Amino acid sequence: MANAKHNKKRFKGIITILILIVLVATSVVMIEKEPKAPRSGQVNQPAINQNGEPLGELLMTMIDVGQADSFLFEQNGKVAVVDCGTRSTGKDVVSYLKGKGITRIDYLIGTHPHEDHMGGMYAVLTSFDIGTVIIPKVTKSEITTNWYTKLMGELSSGKYDVQYSEVGHEYTLGQAKMKIIGPITEPDDENLNNYSIVMKVSFGDMDVIMTGDAEEQVEKEILQSGADLDAEMLKVGHHGSQTSTSDAFLDEIDPDYALISAKVGNKYDHPMPATMAKLEARNIEVYRTDEQGNVVITITAKKITFNCTPGDYQSGTQLAESSKKGGWLIWKASLPLTASRAISLSLK
Repeated sequence: MANAKHNKKRFKGIITILILIVLVATSVVMIEKEPKAPRSGQVNQPAINQNGEPLGELLMTMIDVGQADSFLFEQNGKVAVVDCGTRSTGKDVVSYLKGKGITRIDYLIGTHPHEDHMGGMYAVLTSFDIGTVIIPKVTKSEITTNWYTKLMGELSSGKYDVQYSEVGHEYTLGQAKMKIIGPITEPDDENLNNYSIVMKVSFGDMDVIMTGDAEEQVEKEILQSGADLDAEMLKVGHHGSQTSTSDAFLDEIDPDYALISAKVGNKYDHPMPATMAKLEARNIEVYRTDEQGNVVITITAKKITFNCTPGDYQSGTQLAESSKKGGWLIWKASLPLTASRAISLSLK
């Protein structure tokens, strides 16, 4: 009888110990699942240095889309795309973005409804998760081209946050800022170039002016508005056409670097001799897709660097003619964009 009582007591003791073990183990698991409190000073603190300047970099790519425009901005996991090439090169933009592992575009911006800027927008729009779409409000009613009708039909489907550009609006891309500075007034002519969204992109002390195809009329209005145009880099308007990049506009910006997107041997002679002469006279370094393919630009708070050496000051026609000796630029022009870009890089 005594042994039975002893065994019963021992059994209760074992049960009690097992219960305590389970309780302790459970509490440990619960503690491990509890989120750790952040250290003091680390809650929602922007990545800035002691001078208040952003750390990291803004990566900008001028994508080679032939006689068209497409620019990519990446900052701290956020992505903006400005223009998307043509209907035929929109797929190249999609391929380039996917090759970088991009799945979401926070801002998709179409500067104006010309096919060489927004023709590839439908392909990009339907291939990625899209945050906000920014386009100009064009009142010209006779835009009836199939690609534009298709694009606007998709944008009006209710699936997208579509915003019309407005001067003064500012958008945040990570620690970069994108501010719309033009056009100031609605164009009073049939020239769709002058609907182009003009933006100032800023990161730390570095600034870039993006112009689309805005011509001298828009440049003049922006100058008269008193907008802060001082910038280290200029995306030259209208592929280097002489209808853009007036002396007054160029002098006010006073850039160190100029970006030009154009196709080798294009029929417009872009970039034109007059524009290139202005850039050369001011000793502005030129980077151009017709000569260098994709141009990748790394922007920090204090510095801008490129993946290639500066390009030539020759006009589009002059560059094509002078390249006939080696023949590689003409050959490059006849190839698909992906192949021509690879050749550009391999011959540098």
